[in-house]
Amino acid sequence: MNPAVLKIKEHNYHKVTPLLEGIPFNILFARAVTDGDVKGEIYVDSIDAPKTAYIVHPYGMSLLCGNPDNYSFNENLMYYLQDNNWEYRKQKEWLQVYPSKWNDVFTILLKDKLVNYCDELYANNCERDYLIKETGHSHIIRWNRVNFNFEQSEYHRVNTVLPEGFELKRIDATMHEMLGNVVPRFFWNSYEEFIQKGIAFGVVKEGRIVSLAFSAYIKNNELEIGVETLCSYRGKGFAIRSCNALIDYCLKNGFTPVWSCRKENTCSLKLAQKLGFHISGTYPYYSLPD
Repeated sequence: MNPAVLKIKEHNYHKVTPLLEGIPFNILFARAVTDGDVKGEIYVDSIDAPKTAYIVHPYGMSLLCGNPDNYSFNENLMYYLQDNNWEYRKQKEWLQVYPSKWNDVFTILLKDKLVNYCDELYANNCERDYLIKETGHSHIIRWNRVNFNFEQSEYHRVNTVLPEGFELKRIDATMHEMLGNVVPRFFWNSYEEFIQKGIAFGVVKEGRIVSLAFSAYIKNNELEIGVETLCSYRGKGFAIRSCNALIDYCLKNGFTPVWSCRKENTCSLKLAQKLGFHISGTYPYYSLPD
């Protein structure tokens, strides 16, 4: 972030938490940072009495919240958002904003550097092709992030027998961490900490995890689900079996399962709906270029 915007230290994170109250969409990732569960970063307009905050989770999820009319903060924020030379940002980010007026601020300040993803025009393009063809990795793209409510009365369990050699198991310290883009090491400080404090179930073959459903975040009685399946094992129903086991655990232990995904991620969207999740809201979601 531009030095004119202040980076707040962890012992002051409590000053930011009031800005999170009343946000209507899932921000468990931001609370994981403000509560000190993971080592993220927070930038503010004032150390003593912040009215605007930018919260970055180490996975690359970020939240901008608070006063959208702080012009000095906004001007410096633009350097960060459009940081194509990696002076301030360390990685690609997926950014949500609240209140909604921030979307108007982005439209004005980013101008032609902001691109809206359009389902009708680009339904047949994968995200990577779209980014390369339409933006050359130099634009900020506004997608849509979907939040869900879990309807237990519509919860769907799959009871088919797994193929020979595959087992559905609770993941423990005897199993090496699975590789992939959505796996515990991106959401917890370490795999060891996850094994101690988190929960996961997966389909295992010869001791190797091939599909996984795990707790990305746990806050109070809410448990957000992360899902990953190795490419060569997709389309076999392993993800829903892993999710079934994790949701069953939630129901038995008083947790509310939480699911969010990018609307354009049709696989995650369809899996959520098949499990009994209903869309509760759709909100703008910005990808910052890498």
